[in-house]
Amino acid sequence: MPSFGRNFSFSSNNSSPSLNEISGNDGAYPYTRKEECSWNEDEVGRKMSELLTIAIEGISEHDEKLLGSLRHEQSNDHLMSRGWSTKQARLIRLLFGKNVVEGEDDDKEKTTCFFDKITIPEIKYIKRIAPWFYPTFGAFLSQFDEPLNIMLLVSAAISLALKQTADAVSIGLALTIVSLVAAVQEYRSEAALDKLSDLVPHTCTVMRDGQVRDKYPAKDLVVGDSILLSTGDRVPADCRLVDSVELKVNESSLTGENKSITKTGACLETYSSNNSDPPLTEQKNIAFMGTLVCSGRGRAIVVAVGNDTEFGKVADELRNLENRKSPLQVKIDELGKSLAFLSSVVIALMALLGWCLGRPFLETVTVAVSLAVAAIPEGLPICVTVTLALGVLRMAKSNAIVKKLTSVESLGCATIVASDKTGTLTQNEMTARSIYTLAYPSLSFGLTGVGYDPRKGSLMRSTQTDNTDKTQSGEQKVIETSMEFSAMQALFGVACICNNATYSIEDDKHAQVTYSGQPTELALIIGAAKSKVLDPRTQYHRIQEVPFTSDRKRMEVIARPLSEHSCQAFKLAAQRKNSVNGFKNDGALYFVKGMPEAILGECQSHIAADSSATTFTEKGRRRVLSQSRRMASSGLRVLAMAYGPSLDDLTFAGLVGMEDPPREGVPEAVLNLQQSGVRVMMLTGDSKETALAIGKRCGIIGPKQAALEMQNESDIGDSSPVSHNPFDDLEFGAGLALSGEQIDAFPPQRLADSILGVKIFYRVAPRHKLALVRAFQSQGEVVAMTGDGVNDAIALKAADIGVAMGKGGTDVAKEAADVVLADDNFCTIVTAVAGGKGIFFNIRNFLAFQLSTSFAALSMECFATILGLPSPLNAMQILWINIIMDGPPAQSLGVEPVDERILKAKPRKSTDPLLTKALLLRAISSAVLIVILTLSVFAKEMDGNAISRRDTTMTFMTFVNCDLFNAYACRSSDRCFYEISFTENPSFLYAVGGSIIGQLAVIYFKPLQEIFQTEALSFSDMVLVLLLSSSVLVLDTIRKKFFSRWFSDSGHNYPVFTSKSKMKSQSSFDSNEDKYTSDPVVEDIGNRRNTTTVRSRVIHV
Repeated sequence: MPSFGRNFSFSSNNSSPSLNEISGNDGAYPYTRKEECSWNEDEVGRKMSELLTIAIEGISEHDEKLLGSLRHEQSNDHLMSRGWSTKQARLIRLLFGKNVVEGEDDDKEKTTCFFDKITIPEIKYIKRIAPWFYPTFGAFLSQFDEPLNIMLLVSAAISLALKQTADAVSIGLALTIVSLVAAVQEYRSEAALDKLSDLVPHTCTVMRDGQVRDKYPAKDLVVGDSILLSTGDRVPADCRLVDSVELKVNESSLTGENKSITKTGACLETYSSNNSDPPLTEQKNIAFMGTLVCSGRGRAIVVAVGNDTEFGKVADELRNLENRKSPLQVKIDELGKSLAFLSSVVIALMALLGWCLGRPFLETVTVAVSLAVAAIPEGLPICVTVTLALGVLRMAKSNAIVKKLTSVESLGCATIVASDKTGTLTQNEMTARSIYTLAYPSLSFGLTGVGYDPRKGSLMRSTQTDNTDKTQSGEQKVIETSMEFSAMQALFGVACICNNATYSIEDDKHAQVTYSGQPTELALIIGAAKSKVLDPRTQYHRIQEVPFTSDRKRMEVIARPLSEHSCQAFKLAAQRKNSVNGFKNDGALYFVKGMPEAILGECQSHIAADSSATTFTEKGRRRVLSQSRRMASSGLRVLAMAYGPSLDDLTFAGLVGMEDPPREGVPEAVLNLQQSGVRVMMLTGDSKETALAIGKRCGIIGPKQAALEMQNESDIGDSSPVSHNPFDDLEFGAGLALSGEQIDAFPPQRLADSILGVKIFYRVAPRHKLALVRAFQSQGEVVAMTGDGVNDAIALKAADIGVAMGKGGTDVAKEAADVVLADDNFCTIVTAVAGGKGIFFNIRNFLAFQLSTSFAALSMECFATILGLPSPLNAMQILWINIIMDGPPAQSLGVEPVDERILKAKPRKSTDPLLTKALLLRAISSAVLIVILTLSVFAKEMDGNAISRRDTTMTFMTFVNCDLFNAYACRSSDRCFYEISFTENPSFLYAVGGSIIGQLAVIYFKPLQEIFQTEALSFSDMVLVLLLSSSVLVLDTIRKKFFSRWFSDSGHNYPVFTSKSKMKSQSSFDSNEDKYTSDPVVEDIGNRRNTTTVRSRVIHV
């Protein structure tokens, strides 16, 4: 606890004392959350007085008049019941500011846009009616800081100066489109901060001056205020509960977990993990800003306001996190600088050489500028934008909504996909799977079907031995009626009566099921329906309910039948005593549902096959506990059911094991990612047993790996010292699963080295996600992280690709993310990753085509100049080639379907260059052939030094046809032209067809002949040109067939896996044969776990 009673002095400008001065705690609230949770009611009031004391001491030399009145008010001993006075609240507000998440009000007026300084009345008017215009326009202008865009601007300006208006307009239009799209995306990406304010209430109920004040402005709340909460309220600030009556709060807006949390004013035990604050989910006596009161009421003391709340911390982190450029953005910037430098050098040398050879200065400059426009890839930004935009549309059809265009490509180089379990890997629909009762020891029961539709499943039985849950003999059989096994009626009867969930189905057999309630309770009533047990709640009157809490771990209901008991077991139990807990004997019973360890101790008997009660022996208890552990180890959540006339005379009915099953297709999706070199990790708040079981079923780890991990835990439990340190767990060989507590124990610099082989992270909180993102990024990994809560927004924004859930995610998480999964399905991520890979390869193919044309145009002019030949092409012809190069044929390469082999290639490294050696060799070799063919035709057709229209027309036609054939060859980096389907990219066919028609018009249409200085060619000329230019495809075939090692990107940097050569999965498995293959790191950890030297090596793998 910080020491109080210090004296403070303030400057003469009447500024309020800083929080750092007063608390002596780095500007933070003077009490930790850990301390707040452990206060009892008397301490809460005392801490309010202490807070007021340090505030008064801080202001003593600042305002003596205010001090006197405050000292008088401080003598009031009823701060808890009366709340702050107006003066006290004003003083506290000086310390902590207003309850505004975005920061001080003045900060809202600040902006980096220089247009805010304009004082013209018309501008001010526009600012009032369209406040979004200025930040968006500022983002638009910021796009021209990019090197490639600056180069294009210069090119457009030079073209305009030389009266080449058409080219200047085309460049300007491309720049405008690209910059506007990028600006809008950037502006929308900042909306995450705005969404936070939507969750903060505007008013609240507060105690002020001893009176209850309704609709009090929430922004005026101060630390220490006493507030009242009731059903339907949004909590206005972080507050410590003092009193509560059946208070339940939905914290999904903060944590993403859509369930009600029971809150209490009771003191919590001191949390002892590394002296840190307890996780949010364990702070049962703290209500957080922005969360919703579902039921009950309570009184609480405000302990944090504004940016000190959990919401405020998220806002601060979002504001401080830098917007990371995608790998593609970085490479395009580098490419722009390199090409600008290279083009400038070559063009300057060519102009100098032309001047030295005595060519007319104006002609030399005109040709040089024309080449500059042709050489600079002004089509690259628009091609990238179009390609990414079309990728966004394709992914939207697959339920992946991409908010930022560059994130489409970033998905293709993701090396790690860290996914939430609930709702993403699993269906988020709890399903009853396994049933156990001592009434039928030789039978095992299970439920088929998945989800909340009782029409899609049934109760099955099969025989088993006494010591295993595996079927030993006989076939599985569907149970047509529950009367065949009357004990099932009792088991599911308890499950339904101890239940507040409901569902309904319309008469139509194809109608949707509508339901409400907690997932666990829904699983039980759906399981009862599948077992043909009628819901008994319509036949019982509920007298009293004691809800399930984390402390009691069970739910109790007292209910009596409206008529005679419908279940024989309940009828027999009601006859055992004359009364129940003081209630008149009218058949009322206790019905109890909860964790086995919380119920079995109260059970004196268990149900028999004939519905009677049989003495519960110790052997029977051991069998039940053993079965419970077996079910839990397979990933099931196990609940026990019991009933009886009193709590000390309960009859054990049985166990029900439930799970949230994996989504259909998830194991295959995980395997596909692993085979393509992407590491898949699961993050969950569940226990280690549940996490390993789901990880095994999803294919993230193999069955033997899961068994090894559980064995490790057993070994650790036997070997570890009494004072347990979570950091020691990895020292003892646990390498596949890591808890949030262990993540906290690692120093940041060691965390990255210690999680190399980890695939399962359990008991994790949002702060752990951020730590994992930064740890992986420090190792050069490209991380895709999923999340759905407000607290997840920080990790989503920090990740290279943030993925939010569309159905269950909060608005804040969606705005902070790059991609939103409309169906919350993990399989959609796989589709998005494959699409991202394809987009990058298409951009590379586009570059190969553009660069080969640029190199050919530049080289042809250079060689002609060096050889003393006249310029083969005039300025208009060069500009037409530029249109062909950057026009439809080039753009259509961006939508080329990508070969499936490429989609299975390893993710590229984020540091890999956009221009590889293979791509440059491909472009240069194509350019060399084009130059040779074009200059050969030019030299053959030229008569001495005189140049006719026919000469330039033949040369022009040869160059354009070579270019179009080259475009066809560039559709794939490793497939020959005859292996590429002619119709699989209709856009390319339309683009090439349009270009051919345009080229023929330039040659044969008289008005265009005058503009381009061309003349009509004969049929034999056209055949000759086509034969010569088609040799580009011959060269491409030789290159890809015999020299793919040097010329193919997919063969050089991206190994393609065929049927003969497949990359082993990090964790592929055959569920029938219990076989798996794992990555060498994990196997090494497992093989070496028993030696002391190995334990230290595991940390540094």
